[in-house]
Amino acid sequence: MIADILATYSWTDLAWIAFSLFLIGMSKGGFPVGSIAMPLLVLMWPAQAGAARAAVGFMLPLLCLMDVASTSLYRKHVQWKRILRMIPGSIAGVALAAALFISEQHALIEVTDAALRIAIGALGLCFVVWHAASAWIRKHLAQARMPSQRACFGYGILAGITSSLAHAAGPLMQMVLLPQKLPKRAFVATMTGYFLILNSMKMVPFSLMGRIQLQYLQLALLMLPVIPIAVLSGFFLNRLTRPDYFNILVYCALAVASFFLIYNGIRGL
Repeated sequence: MIADILATYSWTDLAWIAFSLFLIGMSKGGFPVGSIAMPLLVLMWPAQAGAARAAVGFMLPLLCLMDVASTSLYRKHVQWKRILRMIPGSIAGVALAAALFISEQHALIEVTDAALRIAIGALGLCFVVWHAASAWIRKHLAQARMPSQRACFGYGILAGITSSLAHAAGPLMQMVLLPQKLPKRAFVATMTGYFLILNSMKMVPFSLMGRIQLQYLQLALLMLPVIPIAVLSGFFLNRLTRPDYFNILVYCALAVASFFLIYNGIRGL
C-alpha cells in the first residue's frame, strides 16, 4: 500500500496533505486555524484536473475520525439540545445536496471541478467576512438568544448543502451559536458535536455515490497518525493561549488562497 501511495504522491505532496490535515485537526481540537486547510489542500493537490472533488472526498472519512476524537475530549461540555434543533434541517440539506450535486454521473445539476473551486473559494471569502464581523456582533448582542426552530431548520439546510459541497459549514454553525453566548469550551464542544453528526450523515451519500474511493482511503490510512497529534495540539492550545493575533494571519492566508481558487476556477470554466 505504501509503495502504491509513494508511486502516486511525492513527499512534497504528502507533506502538504499532512499539513492541511494538521490544521483541520487543530481546529477540531479547539484552536481555530482550520479554515485555510480546505482551500490550501485543493491548491496543492497533486492531480489538479479534479483536485476539488478529490480533496473533498478524501477529507470526509478523516473529518469523521477527527470529530470523534475532538468530541470525546469535550464530551462534558457538548450541549446536545442545541445541536438537535439543527438536525432536521441538516438531514434535508445533505439529502438535497446528494440529489443535486454529490454524484458524478447522476447529479441533477452538474458541478464541474472548476465550479467547485469557485464555490470553495467563495465560501472561504465568506468565512473571512464573517470572522471580521463576528467581533462587532459580539459587542452588540445585548443578551443571549436562541434562534427559532424555523431559523435552525434553515441554517441546517444551508449547513448540509455547503458541508456536502466543500466541508464549509463552520460559519453557518457559528451564526447559530454566537448569539447564544456560550462559554468558550461549550461553544467549541457544541461545534464538534454537531459536525460529528453532520459528517457521519454525509458518509452515506458519499459512499453510495462513489465519492469515497479506495486510493483515498489508503492515503487516509497513511495520514492517521496526524489526527491525534493535531487534535490534542488544538485542545491544549485552546486552553493555554488566545489565538487572536494568529487568527489575523490565518484569515489573511485564507483570503489569498480563496482568491487563487476563484481565479483558477474561472480560468477552468
